[in-house]
Amino acid sequence: MRITFLNPPFHPMFSRESRSPCVTKSSTLYWPMFLSYAAGNAEADGNEIQLIDSPAMGLDLDATVEGIRKFQPELLILSTSTPSILNDLKVVRRLKEEFGKPIAIMGTHASAEPLESLEMEPALDYCIIGEADRTVCKLAKLLQGEIARPSDIAGLAYRTEDGKTDFQPEGPKIEDLDNIPWVSKTYRKYLYDCYKKYFYGANLNPIIVILTGRGCPNRCSYCVIPQTINGHVFRKRSPKDVVDELEYIKANFEDLGEVFFEDDTFTADPKHVRAICELILERNLKITWSCNARADVPLELLQLMKKAGGREMCVGFESASPEVLQNIHKGVKNTDKAIEFTKNARKAGFLVHGCFMVGNPGDTPATLRMTLDYAKKLNPNTAQFYPIMAYPGTEAYKEALESGALKTRDYNQWLDKDGFHRTTIQRGELTSQALVDFCDKARREFYLRPSYILRQGIMAIKNPRERYRVFRGFNTLVRHLFRKHGELAPVARQAPTIKP
Repeated sequence: MRITFLNPPFHPMFSRESRSPCVTKSSTLYWPMFLSYAAGNAEADGNEIQLIDSPAMGLDLDATVEGIRKFQPELLILSTSTPSILNDLKVVRRLKEEFGKPIAIMGTHASAEPLESLEMEPALDYCIIGEADRTVCKLAKLLQGEIARPSDIAGLAYRTEDGKTDFQPEGPKIEDLDNIPWVSKTYRKYLYDCYKKYFYGANLNPIIVILTGRGCPNRCSYCVIPQTINGHVFRKRSPKDVVDELEYIKANFEDLGEVFFEDDTFTADPKHVRAICELILERNLKITWSCNARADVPLELLQLMKKAGGREMCVGFESASPEVLQNIHKGVKNTDKAIEFTKNARKAGFLVHGCFMVGNPGDTPATLRMTLDYAKKLNPNTAQFYPIMAYPGTEAYKEALESGALKTRDYNQWLDKDGFHRTTIQRGELTSQALVDFCDKARREFYLRPSYILRQGIMAIKNPRERYRVFRGFNTLVRHLFRKHGELAPVARQAPTIKP
């Protein structure tokens, strides 16, 4: 079967597969990783595929349609996210008008709100819930008559013969991850022309993004991917399979800056991390990589990770308030330990990208100020300040609905007029705009410190590999430091009809 996998056009530089989908202030553009994993698996199952990433390829909807027309697919699979869902469903409608073929959506929003999505757009035929890799193959078999009914497929929402909507819950998560085709091979075959357009602001670019495992054992209330796609059981690829893929990447992507391990928490299993690092060293593989981590990695493991090519960790510190950290089930509630971790990371030679979030349950103007001061005390190499984005399917969304903190369910209001974050949460006197304004203020206070500017300048002089990243980051940052964010378009679009 011919299957088109599409990351639809929306705002230029919009990243659906980010944990907080938006247009970023650092000009980051994410690889469509989960879409590519699903496409690679469908191809391995005997299907002919087309993979289009409209934002990376610079395609508007008309150009996207023409690209699809050349392939003449029999099934279309679209990636979606909550902030882009209304746009994505309009794309579904256009594609149905143009091609008249079955259309499915996948991703965090499709997983969280499958029936709502079907009810919002009559042209949509299916929603894939959770991990899509194997479900897309079964959907193709259904359409070819090899599976009798959509109700025979776990993790699929569909329309019944009487015109209603129904779904089958997702089955067991995929355990045999070594049998999932390497996503880097899919990138190389279908997205290589875009290779150098993908850019991650805190990383060395060009960059390749892969998974060494899926699922996160931690229970942070706001984190959307574990709660909608990957689950909370950490399933791991074998270290051999991971390092074999690293060797493939090193050989097939010229001018590689680094590989990013996009596992929800790469360091969740220290033994797995250790085994990967030891195998990298055993093979004498010279490759640079970064990862997502928690603020609890011991110095000895940090040193091994650095020796094996580790460069930077993206760490969610989130808040300085123990009460807020407890409310969001962060797990790491002792800020002293986080400070010690950051010092150890610096001692081991790691850079740290720190993430700080405001607008959580328990936040007040005082805790926001505490968090900003905490960020400056931690003094990571780069920092990200963002308002809480409570996505459907998460505990954070449920809490916001029940407490009244969620002020609108109009998906048009999840982004501002330029595609940047605009939270729909209000906590007492902390309105949505106040939270966005605080993040703008925090960014200025953090990045305009003379000591910070001096440290980055010294890094750029001493380390040629970091120089381009530092200067590009500075140029991008300057454009946003004194700009007001969070404003909606002058004429609000019609809100969707959503059942309570």
